[in-house]
Amino acid sequence: METQGAPAVRSLAVALGRLFVWLVVLVPPFVVSVNAKEAFRLPKLMASEWLALASLLCLSLRLWEVDEVKPADLWRRPAVRAVLPFLLVAAVGIWASRHPLHVREAMVDLGIGAAVLVGWSLALESRWQEKVLRGLLWPASALALLGILQFHGIFQPLAFAGIEYDPRLSITSLAGNPGDLGAYLVLPCLIAQWVIARSAGRARWLAAAALAVCLYAIAVTQTLAALAALVVGSLLLWALLLPRRRAALFLGGGAVAAVLLVLAVPPLRSRVVAKTSQALSGDWNSVLTGRLDGWTAAVWMFRQHPWAGVGHGAYRPEFMPAKLALLDRGADFYAEQVLPVFANAHNEYLEVAAEMGAPGIVALGWGLWALLAALRRGDDAPDAGGALAWAGTAALAVLSLAHFPFHVALISYPALLFLSWIFRRGAGEEAPA
Repeated sequence: METQGAPAVRSLAVALGRLFVWLVVLVPPFVVSVNAKEAFRLPKLMASEWLALASLLCLSLRLWEVDEVKPADLWRRPAVRAVLPFLLVAAVGIWASRHPLHVREAMVDLGIGAAVLVGWSLALESRWQEKVLRGLLWPASALALLGILQFHGIFQPLAFAGIEYDPRLSITSLAGNPGDLGAYLVLPCLIAQWVIARSAGRARWLAAAALAVCLYAIAVTQTLAALAALVVGSLLLWALLLPRRRAALFLGGGAVAAVLLVLAVPPLRSRVVAKTSQALSGDWNSVLTGRLDGWTAAVWMFRQHPWAGVGHGAYRPEFMPAKLALLDRGADFYAEQVLPVFANAHNEYLEVAAEMGAPGIVALGWGLWALLAALRRGDDAPDAGGALAWAGTAALAVLSLAHFPFHVALISYPALLFLSWIFRRGAGEEAPA
């Protein structure tokens, strides 16, 4: 029998859960431990996971509002359908892989991420999640501003060693490296454009300022993968927001602005010219800054273990055996590679194939199909978030081709919030399951 104060306790718990969700967005970007072996990614991962778990613990009290939880009802939820098969296939690797310790460690992070995606999509209303997504502009602008100050030599709070060969590596802000910083800023840039299109007055001007700072920061990091993802996402966003004729004019203006941005930032201009020259000469591994090494190794792993993969999280220990085998076969590797080991394939799709084999590819395809279904159903939602949902998904898909956004907490947890928003919109605003 429910006590009289139970509703008040649940309301307090839900409020605390929402507070922790806000903290997941606002706190980890600024968490750094200069004395740790991994000063940037690991502290942010720990902060993100603990805050996210705290939010789930508080939000789980909403289950008292439901009379009965049926497995069939849960399976009808888009997030559950998307995540559960992938999680089960990954778990098989604990017994199938020859690296069980790596798989178990990686499964902890995957399990927390899956629980967060499902839990947030079930317990948080889409309109409230939209407010938190807008709040992402504040930490993003702060990190972008610090990166810009580093680029111009105005303020450098971090001391780096061994970067003389590439000064770009000192433009890290609090993300840890320019690649992570650029990838982190892609989603905020799209959200800022969406706010500009939907808002007026002070909100529009603040979003425009955030967009300018974040866009310039991506440019100075010279992260071409992030720029490509942002261009694709922006094109799709405005194509969906504007009528055809206005969209064509706006996109033409955007193309001109992109060219001017490249010309206005000398290091970015030099990098684009160098990459163009390498592409014209057919040196695609240099164009991709050695990423073909990671991709080739992933394909080799898949061919050697097509049915079970090497195990979720086991790409790192399997890279050197793959590289040695490929070298014996006469394969060429990127000569300017600084580190001899790839911790990630720098392609989320190929890494799933290498680590989980054909079942992983099927599970990933199933999850993407469920996401597309949620996107299509979300187009019928009363809000105007469909354009942002499609644009952000396209940007994450492109970013996953040449980066590993779901392996970096700074990028992955805002992305999980974004995806949970999409799944919630696709499921409607009915009571939590």
